[in-house]
Amino acid sequence: MQNMRNKTKTNDHRAARLTMVPAALILAGAVFLNGCGQKDQRLDAGKTGTSPGSAAHAGATVSSSPTLSDFPIPPKPAETPDLVAHGKEVYAQNCASCHGEKGNGHGICSAFLLPPPRDFTAAHYKFRSTALGQLPTDEDLFRVVSLGVHGTPMPPWKWLLSDSDRWAVVEYIKTFSPRFAESNQKPVSITDFGTPPPRTEAAIAAGKTLYTKAGCITCHGEQGLGNGPSAATLMDATGHHISPRDFSKPASFKAGYSATEIVRTFMTGLDGTPMPGFANIISNEDAWKLAYYVQTFARPTVTPINRASQGFAHQEQLGPADVHIKLLERAWKYVPNEIHVQKGQTVEITFQPTDNGLGAGHGFAISSYDEVAFINGALVGAPKTVKFRADHAGKFTFYCATQCSTDKLHPLMNGTLFVDDAPAKTASVQ
Repeated sequence: MQNMRNKTKTNDHRAARLTMVPAALILAGAVFLNGCGQKDQRLDAGKTGTSPGSAAHAGATVSSSPTLSDFPIPPKPAETPDLVAHGKEVYAQNCASCHGEKGNGHGICSAFLLPPPRDFTAAHYKFRSTALGQLPTDEDLFRVVSLGVHGTPMPPWKWLLSDSDRWAVVEYIKTFSPRFAESNQKPVSITDFGTPPPRTEAAIAAGKTLYTKAGCITCHGEQGLGNGPSAATLMDATGHHISPRDFSKPASFKAGYSATEIVRTFMTGLDGTPMPGFANIISNEDAWKLAYYVQTFARPTVTPINRASQGFAHQEQLGPADVHIKLLERAWKYVPNEIHVQKGQTVEITFQPTDNGLGAGHGFAISSYDEVAFINGALVGAPKTVKFRADHAGKFTFYCATQCSTDKLHPLMNGTLFVDDAPAKTASVQ
């Protein structure tokens, strides 16, 4: 449930946590919701007990960054009609703008959100402690509502709503699908995965073997980049293409990047996606070893080169370029997507897009060269040129500096600049 409204009163916690919601989405949501006459969202935060900021609430969030499995669960109130009615009110004021009044994911702000809001009527829940295809427990739903979903516009409501508000909205969410009422047995967690084995080279090697044997390599690829041979064919339960997780990016793990969460995902699967559950297929010990191996794909954090800012008014005056490169954009991809030059060369790049994106054109910038190599808003028929000195060797990402798409295309528009420190006869473009 995403809250897209500007508030006149905020606190430090809320300001810190809501930075995950893109500013453009907040603005768009504010335009819609301010005109809807909706009421204040914090219905129950001031009541006695476990409101944000109270001692009880502070004690429940000792971990600075809890993940789905280790988030503490407060006592659940009795399931009464009054609880559901209260949940309906909380939902209307905080969740319906994205998930829709009917819980089908078609709220007035849903068109601005990527990924789209959860459709509660389908009852496909990715983040659970139960077996694949089974409904989540009430505690699972409470955890997701409380922690949000990392990397999406879904915020952590533990900072915005009290425990009682969150329990109430959990009960109301369940009314959108008859599966919760028709279930013959209460969902049961299967997340007792035993004591983790030691993280040794032998354990990681065993995990590597399991990675291929269990078929992970087919979707996630040999290097864990999410580019396996089957990746392009994968569809979710709604019939839309879905990309496998890129294991090289720990920050993209939506439920938290810990071995415990990776093991839980292996064993329970992601309902509504092609990701299967391996409970009763592989042993608990093998699941831990597989998690250890998956964590080896993580790329080290990139530290930008620490150099004094030149400022755009005091840049080096460059003479004729040693290398001239014509760079095109086609379907939100750079052509070529690799550029090879030699350290010390003066490089001139002329960038020509073949479409105008959202009307703002396309851009070009290079990590660690941002101040000297930057193009914004190049349009069809109006190419732009930038010239800079390749004064430090290494491998650098170039990317679109203009918001040319609100879909997944813009984040995928990138390439690689290689600055070779060794002598080379000529610069090359591949």
